[in-house]
Amino acid sequence: MTRLKTVSFIILVCFVVLLPACQGKADDESRAPEFTLLNLSGDTVNLSDYRGKVVLINFFATYCPPCRMEMPDFVELQKKYGKKGFTVIAISVDNEPEKMLPSFIERLGLNFPVLLATTKVLKDYGNIYALPVTFVLDREHKIAKKITGMVNKEELDPVIDHLLAAKRSS
Repeated sequence: MTRLKTVSFIILVCFVVLLPACQGKADDESRAPEFTLLNLSGDTVNLSDYRGKVVLINFFATYCPPCRMEMPDFVELQKKYGKKGFTVIAISVDNEPEKMLPSFIERLGLNFPVLLATTKVLKDYGNIYALPVTFVLDREHKIAKKITGMVNKEELDPVIDHLLAAKRSS
């Protein structure tokens, strides 16, 4: 019994010590971490480029079936809300994005920026390890909603409507 207690204690200590080190900065009600990422053309894109807009950030990979399934809904959301101060930003975690993304973007008709993930952005957004992960940001880029797993436009419509209707605080 003593050995079991010792092992349990060691596991508990490891959990308490290592868990904070594994957590990133992004959670509900916090400001989304700023990023500077590249697109496929090699241009830099900053989150701050979308200041004042409601932003949906989606971490995805082309090999991820749920990621592929939710992309048409993001295309529809961009069409519906794009002129109202909303944008989708997709961040690819693919290993060879230059090979995989061009045909993926064309085949799905993506009408929003697709950026290339870095280790830093993955860490800053909570050590992204499961896909897809979606963040919806208000106009001040505070995280209004985080969804791990597949999401659809029916789930996102009321969130986006609410955030677009909210007055800007200045």
